[in-house]
Amino acid sequence: MGAQCRCGTKVEFSFNHLGCIACGGACCPACSYELESTRYCAPCAETLLEVPWARLVTSAPGLA
Repeated sequence: MGAQCRCGTKVEFSFNHLGCIACGGACCPACSYELESTRYCAPCAETLLEVPWARLVTSAPGLA
């Protein structure tokens, strides 16, 4: 398919176009978190886990 996620990552297959179960926001495997077999966008995962620094760690150089 070759579409692009809102995070800027190229999404090759349609089944990788995901949605956050909490807010319904679009996300992909590169910008989402899987918690207990459920996908969440970064802001919802941060709120759920109460770790506001999570986005900083995953966006650090060399982590992807």
